[in-house]
Amino acid sequence: MATLDQIKDIQELYVAYFSRPADPAGLDYWADQLDNNPNVYQDIAAAFSVSAEYRATYADMDNRAIVSEVYEHLFGRVAESAGVDYWAAALDNRTITIDNVVTQIADGAQGADSLAFTSKVAVAAAFTDRVDTDVEMVAYSGARANQIAIDYIAGVRDLPSAADHLDTDNIDDAIAHIVGTPTGIEAVTPYIV
Repeated sequence: MATLDQIKDIQELYVAYFSRPADPAGLDYWADQLDNNPNVYQDIAAAFSVSAEYRATYADMDNRAIVSEVYEHLFGRVAESAGVDYWAAALDNRTITIDNVVTQIADGAQGADSLAFTSKVAVAAAFTDRVDTDVEMVAYSGARANQIAIDYIAGVRDLPSAADHLDTDNIDDAIAHIVGTPTGIEAVTPYIV
């Protein structure tokens, strides 16, 4: 059985690569992989990096735009010039690649950025835990569902916003938007707290 640390590691990858909480089936699958071989973490990150979902996020962007987008996804803020310069140069020089730019930037986070990322991971874990019915699990797939989850996680920028997003009523409301209205009509706008 996967440990809490392994589950946290998987949620970190989902937030870093996809800017959203893990879906329960994906979390279980990757946690089992880690449970069977604790050294497979880099293989999981590599698998995420070649996924269509990850590649679509950064398609047709230059390295500066990629770094700026990563900052927004990981930390909920605009990247400072020095950070963009540093990480874009690392991409230009192939010190890091598109495959690991998100984990490298996340690993280098300090202060408020580290807190924002850690908070997003905590909210992601709580979100995944609340996707607990068969209907919710089936609904949490595809671009529309992913975007609602991405928008929800994007609202986490600091401790007060994390506390708000950890509220189970708010999580359940976001999941209800993923499932759809009682009549089965999809929400027209993404869920934003």
